Amino acid sequence: MTDAQYQTALTLLTEGRAAEGARLLSQAASAGHVASMSQLGGQLLSGRVLAFDAAAGARLILRAAEHGEGFACAMAAVLFARGCSGRPDWPRALDYLQRAAEAGFQPARAQLRLLSGYRHGIDWKKLRRAIDVAAWGKVPAPITLSQDPLVQAAPGLLSAELCDALVARGQPLLRAARIYDEQKGGNTTGDLRRHSSAPLFRYTDMDLVTEAVAHRACALAGMPAANAEALQVLNYQVGEYFAPHADFLSPEFEGHAATLRNNGQRVFTVLIYLNDDLEGGETEFLRLGLRHRGKKGDALMFRNVDALGQPDPRTQHAGLPPTQGEKWLLSVWILDRATPDNRDPALMAAMVGR
Repeated sequence: MTDAQYQTALTLLTEGRAAEGARLLSQAASAGHVASMSQLGGQLLSGRVLAFDAAAGARLILRAAEHGEGFACAMAAVLFARGCSGRPDWPRALDYLQRAAEAGFQPARAQLRLLSGYRHGIDWKKLRRAIDVAAWGKVPAPITLSQDPLVQAAPGLLSAELCDALVARGQPLLRAARIYDEQKGGNTTGDLRRHSSAPLFRYTDMDLVTEAVAHRACALAGMPAANAEALQVLNYQVGEYFAPHADFLSPEFEGHAATLRNNGQRVFTVLIYLNDDLEGGETEFLRLGLRHRGKKGDALMFRNVDALGQPDPRTQHAGLPPTQGEKWLLSVWILDRATPDNRDPALMAAMVGR
């Protein structure tokens, strides 16, 4: 009976009949149907079809992961790596990723190969043990381009393989890039920004590769990994641009002030160049007379606030258009406190003791 409920639920979700599909999944999950637990948990963690509910989604995912279901194990890995249990727990995250790979979940196998460096390995336990999380905190010595405000370049922050994986992760999720509404809060579109972006802000958009990259970006800034906002993959076609703007949140705008209270200030920005087969496309700091474009895998980091933690207008910058080829970037905003999902008491409670 539960298999039939599960298949019917998938059909209903595909047809847009979310409430009916969720009801059947919930019934099947309550009866112990593991695939239904995993599917419903993933839907709740995504928020694309069903209303987002991180705590309920995590409980279902962890139940399914206890049974060794591949997708659920991979999602549990993300939750533990992100610190949703109270702090980043990489040993547990990698254990879950190994279990997902052993269950035959192909994305988990690809992640283990990429993170371990064993491109064709099939001994998942060996690959898991080869991953050196501590090494991610050992970043290349940055080159200071501006001392005040601080702007630094970091050559070779990511490997070419990681860059390619991030492009592949973001490409199917690209959409018209949005800008922050300074008065109302939230996002909107406008002439300030004419390019595409793929915000990887849903748990189901993340994996241990994106978490490893966030970990490394935060290490470059000397900040805890839990402070990284969701990554954004950015794409610029010839002629596309991001006009002069600043990344800090200004308390003088009502929308910014609310976000500052809830989330904290964006104290650092780390931009990672994911390709270099283009012309143009520099990042320009207008008030500093500085233009920069790194090679594939290089990073550009700048501090958005001054020594007192106040927004620094000198960090205004623009994403210049490529004149030939396309530009791929990864953007990481780093907050002055842990991100909201790492402060969610309901989500932490759902993961305690797991």
